[in-house]
Amino acid sequence: MSYDMTKLDFKLWEDLKRLSDANRKKMLLNPLYTRKKFVEHIYKLQTGKEIDFNNLRTFNEKLTGYKIDNKKMKKFCKYADKHDVREYIKEKIGEEYLIPEYFCKNKLTEKDIEELPNSFVLKTTLGSGTNLIVKDKTKINVKEVCDYMNYLTKIHYGYLWGEFLYEYNKSRIIAEKLLIDNKKNIPDDYKCFCFQDNEGTRRKILYVERVIKGERYRILFDENWKRIDVESNFDMLNEKIPKPKNLKEMLKVIDKLSEDFNFVRVDLFLL
Repeated sequence: MSYDMTKLDFKLWEDLKRLSDANRKKMLLNPLYTRKKFVEHIYKLQTGKEIDFNNLRTFNEKLTGYKIDNKKMKKFCKYADKHDVREYIKEKIGEEYLIPEYFCKNKLTEKDIEELPNSFVLKTTLGSGTNLIVKDKTKINVKEVCDYMNYLTKIHYGYLWGEFLYEYNKSRIIAEKLLIDNKKNIPDDYKCFCFQDNEGTRRKILYVERVIKGERYRILFDENWKRIDVESNFDMLNEKIPKPKNLKEMLKVIDKLSEDFNFVRVDLFLL
């Protein structure tokens, strides 16, 4: 995600780690509290509805059904890992579409940061919302950054929202090149939900994620760049965003990366 921030939000992740550890302990100590029970609880917490795993009908229900299928979770885990998925992308569309990666390590040290260029991005391979953007490493507390990133690798994301595909890989830390547009800003993040409808037709819903004063905003489009109005837990952007000049190439890349999945989200930066 492009929205990070240069802040080390220890309290947020300490709270989430306590939650994931408590859920994990409860499941390990209570054989009756299965993954299925946990996923049912999370679904009701987020939607206010019960779920019947024997009669999955809505889009949300079908996605939730994947969470209790261990075979699918093991199959999909490599696509959820920000480092491991690079090999798949390289094979499907070519290495030129990948953001240059400086390293992937189990533990980050001060020496690692010393050897990086002045600007870079740090990410955990299994994290969401954990990207740390460093525009000038002379202005950071290197020890704090190392402690922070190493702490993030200890969080069990699978036990937060029942997404157990995150439990089959070890969380690591990667450093990537920082992408900056010609206005010296973090570029817009283009995300595309790709799915197959009931008639077997491939569909795409694109959205642009933009950061304004530290807050995330979104705007959704169909494949013809026609705006789609939906309810969202994110603020919707009201500005007009012109159709990308290379939209055809973007859609071609998205089609190639999504062709092996019933549903997947493909993320692109446009420079």
